Amino acid sequence: MGWWWRKRNKKLILERGAMVLEDLIEFSHGISNPIKFFSADEIRTVTNNFSNSNLVSKFNFHYKWYSGKNENHSMILIKKLVTWWSGLREEHLCRDIAVSSMVSGHKNFLKLVGCCLESEFPVMVYNGVKKHYRLKISEQTWKRRMKIAEDIAIAFAYLHTAFPRPFVYRSLYPWNILLDEDGVAKLTDFSLCVSIPEGETFVKVDDKAHGSYNFLYDYDNSSDVVSEKTDVFAFGMCMGLTLLLGYESFLEFYDRSLPSKLTEDRPMEEIADRKMIEKMGQISEQELCQMKAFRMLSLRCIGPSEEVPTMVEVAKELKKIQTSLQNDSASPSGETHFDSALLSNHT
Repeated sequence: MGWWWRKRNKKLILERGAMVLEDLIEFSHGISNPIKFFSADEIRTVTNNFSNSNLVSKFNFHYKWYSGKNENHSMILIKKLVTWWSGLREEHLCRDIAVSSMVSGHKNFLKLVGCCLESEFPVMVYNGVKKHYRLKISEQTWKRRMKIAEDIAIAFAYLHTAFPRPFVYRSLYPWNILLDEDGVAKLTDFSLCVSIPEGETFVKVDDKAHGSYNFLYDYDNSSDVVSEKTDVFAFGMCMGLTLLLGYESFLEFYDRSLPSKLTEDRPMEEIADRKMIEKMGQISEQELCQMKAFRMLSLRCIGPSEEVPTMVEVAKELKKIQTSLQNDSASPSGETHFDSALLSNHT
């Protein structure tokens, strides 16, 4: 039995390692963040055999997160897959590892330290210097919600522009966003991420994101075409529904009536998240203007394909909505231009 398990384990490591390496070579153009390959024994040691005392949180439905430390890191976060959800294949997990290693230097992504490929459920290890929390929309003020939207827009813009081959994220949901102790939002889980070939504006896929957009009426949803506009549409829907309207549960996001709620012709006071309004007590005129501008931007993102903004433009508009509403230049319908400082690769 021991011989069979070791043989199977070796085959598993080689297959997964080859997939990770293939993705790194295909996407990185020689630029990647070196990562460590941990053994299963090392992972069990740093997590006290995945004890409940090391359990940080079940941030989403398919992963558990544990804390730990080793001789090189005073605090690390370990993400462990706990179930093979519908359609998820090993190559998707290897894709998560490869893309995570490439975006590790940016402040709106977790810094990947390494991974373990030899256990039944692959494990990813992150630098956990700061504490991270699951995004709970009901606890966020409007000011914090605007900053979260900006952080995620910057993360998307980075994926779209920082590499020779743009990455399309494809699976934006509230449970894929973490907040660190400073309130910085970080995008996680790149298992469904795809890259667009050089010289092309789209790529065809054969897995259809496993239902990730089955509640959205995306203009690409009837085909297998994925482009940067796929992310823009998802951002407009998810950020509008979550941060403005307050929807965040798994079941709510499978309600096909939700998209129409963003376009309802009703006063903002009736549309905005009631829990947020009750918590704030009173909405200032400036906050009300920001909500209206945010809604307009969300509607632009889900509008006709030829008219949607880029994610760089969306990030710029969100910054303007927060800081420049005193004059007409803050209007979400205005033109925007690339700002390299916005997408700088810093921690």
